[in-house]
This record gives sequence, structure tokens and C-alpha cells, in this order.
Amino acid sequence: MFCVVRRFIFVCVLSFMPFSVALGAPDSAVNVVKDFQTGIIDVLKKLKTLDVNGRYNLVRKVTKENMHLPLMIATASSPYWRAGTKAQREKLVNAFHRMGASSIVTLFDSYDGEVFRIWRSRKTSGRTVLVDTKIGNPKDPDPTEVTYVTAKIKGRWWIIDVIVAGGISEVRVRRNEFAAVLKKGGLDQLIAVLNTKADRLLSGKEKAAVGGK
Repeated sequence: MFCVVRRFIFVCVLSFMPFSVALGAPDSAVNVVKDFQTGIIDVLKKLKTLDVNGRYNLVRKVTKENMHLPLMIATASSPYWRAGTKAQREKLVNAFHRMGASSIVTLFDSYDGEVFRIWRSRKTSGRTVLVDTKIGNPKDPDPTEVTYVTAKIKGRWWIIDVIVAGGISEVRVRRNEFAAVLKKGGLDQLIAVLNTKADRLLSGKEKAAVGGK
């Protein structure tokens, strides 16, 4: 779920405003996006009372509840994921989750009044529903467009990808980023890299930056 591009991370820390949804759109697809955003903004409101570990635990909770992390990392690490053991896959999901949550909580230290609006949802020819949002400062004449890709899996809706400005897919960016690591050392190497990144962020040795590097 996570934030290689600053604009994508920006999505994760914005407040929920009144929204409108196209008629006929699956309400649950919209609601999972709403729940994700309201959960993250709750963390922002507690920035002054929580340390980095407190914020991290809350972000982990809201991302786990609304993002289908196993599917996201499976796609980003394909085809190595398919060849991995159950234990490797579980460790990779956890490492992916740790790194993403750590990036979110260490990138921002304040809330500046940014807002987002869900303005439509779109059924695709497949099983996914796209939930389009616009994000920016209330006075911003040119808000950033962010689309959440959602899918119904085992009876409920999940966010499975995020597309920024009409073309930057979080999962695709991650797949490109992970390719060299996977080629060098497979899933075990990627697990180690993601956990090391998370450890450095949470310890204060490193701060999330534009580009996620």
C-alpha cells in the first residue's frame, strides 16, 4: 500500500469531506475508501499526543483493515511470490506493511488543512470498481486526482491499488522498485530490505522522502 511517490503518501493523510457518488455505484467500494481516509486523518489529529510508535500502530491498523496487502505485495513481487513458501509470503506481507506504515508516519509531522472529495466511482469491465477522488488544499484551484482501485474479495471490498494523476500506479511503481532486489536475492532479500527500511524510519535514522528512497 505504499508510498513511493510523495503524492501517493499525501493521499494517506487527508481529511474526509462531503462527497457525491455516481448512481449505481457499489456503496461498499466507496465506503472502504472513506474508512481508510478517515482512519488516517484520525492519526493526524493525534500527532501532538502520540510518539512515532503510537502513530505507527494506528496506521498499521487502518491499512490492514482497508488495504488487501497480500494481493498488493503478491502482484508487486510476481513471479517470485508464486515460488515462495507460506512462511516467506507471511514474512513478506508483514515487511511490506511495516515499511509502508513507517513511511507514512515519518513523512508528515503536521496537518495543514488538506481535504479530499470523492466525486465518482466507476465499474470496470472486470471485477474492480474505481473510486475517484480529488485532493488538495481547500483554496487549491488544481487539486490532485487520485483513484483507488477496489475489489470485492471473500465477501467484502478492499483497496488493491492507488493510481495518482491518472497514471502512476502504486503497485506498478513498487514492482519496478523491487525487481532488482528480487533478481539478486529473491523473497528473502526483499524481506530483509523492507524490514531494514522500516527499522531505520522508526528509529529516526532515516526519514521518508519524496520518491520513497
